[in-house]
Amino acid sequence: MSSHSSEDFDEEVFGPLLSISESSLVELAAKIQADTPQTNGPPSPESSTGRLVRRIAGSYNLVHIIELGPDFKLVVRVPATGWGDGLTPTAAQAIESQVTTMRLISAKTSIPIPQVYAFDTTTDNTIGAPYICTSFVPGRSLATAWFDTTVPMPLQDRRLRTLKGLAGCLAQLAQFNFPKIGSIHANGNGGLVIGPCYDWEEKEDGRVSINSSGPYDTAAAYMHDHFVATDEEGVWDRAATMVTKAAMRFLPIRNSEGFALSVPDFDSQNILVDDSGNISGIIDWDLVQTVPRCVGYSCYPGWITRDWDPLVYGGPDEELENSPEELEGYRRFYDQALGDAMQRSGDWEFTRKSHIWEAIWIAALKRVNRLEICCKLVQEATGDKDGARGIMYDLGSGEGDWPNLEKEIEAFLSQG
Repeated sequence: MSSHSSEDFDEEVFGPLLSISESSLVELAAKIQADTPQTNGPPSPESSTGRLVRRIAGSYNLVHIIELGPDFKLVVRVPATGWGDGLTPTAAQAIESQVTTMRLISAKTSIPIPQVYAFDTTTDNTIGAPYICTSFVPGRSLATAWFDTTVPMPLQDRRLRTLKGLAGCLAQLAQFNFPKIGSIHANGNGGLVIGPCYDWEEKEDGRVSINSSGPYDTAAAYMHDHFVATDEEGVWDRAATMVTKAAMRFLPIRNSEGFALSVPDFDSQNILVDDSGNISGIIDWDLVQTVPRCVGYSCYPGWITRDWDPLVYGGPDEELENSPEELEGYRRFYDQALGDAMQRSGDWEFTRKSHIWEAIWIAALKRVNRLEICCKLVQEATGDKDGARGIMYDLGSGEGDWPNLEKEIEAFLSQG
């Protein structure tokens, strides 16, 4: 067995889940394989012949890769909420929604996502914890492949093939339209309903839980519950709140057109590729939900918009970062590729400026990212590459020329 030991992982987050035994995981996987015709695997082996190939800790899941025979693997994902006070009806409903959404995407598109074979929201099973069992998706993470120059195919060719492939995948989500912002649930009669939005909550002791809100008929109602204003907490917070609120007015949100699906974490670590840059899988659909169409599936992938979220962007001098010019070039390519895939129609109208719309959306929802995104927005709106922070400081101090800055932000966001 080549799995990691429990001491490699955060015991505060995963607790007793780290003690789930290899034998119980193999037994569960063998039973699922025997009970699930669509596994297309060999006849179910005795559990003693299977093995736990690898245990991986994500932020909110333990991922177990289990081999049951030659070239046949299953994946058992156990959420960090699967023990103690994380075991709530809300956490169970979030799992059910994820499964419903993944099965919907699998049934209606050819997007290569893991196939859900079985799930359980309770602890009444072989491993004593909630889980989702899916197919194993081969490939390597794009987080490493994007900068890997050791494979024979030229790096730029692989990158462009990956972006074109992703555009073809995501364009298929155009067929879905939903009446509310929230999560997708089965209604028991073969139909779908929109339920609450689910969010992770990290407690001070390291444990993880899931809370819920909504669903919401409008983006304004959603933002009313999720935007944290910080007007009175200091110079920087006051400035960031003013700029964010001003920018939010220009988000191209049209509630009457419904809401779209969004890949919940559309970043390179969740894209799997082969050595030629072909997409083999899109993984990690935790807490997938519907969103305003301008920040939905037609947005750019996260790793080509890093320059618009300065808190995470290392800068062009970092070894594993693209320069802003390179990122802009990849955005132009992706915009055209998605336009080709969508026949220049529908939500493609949002793609060209989606890095800006998404940055504003992030600033509104995540206080920790807000100031740096606002500085970036002020920099672009004013053309002042070096003075944006000074402008923000003056604004928060009550000494800045807010009417003029507001006009510059409006002009920047309104330009074609």
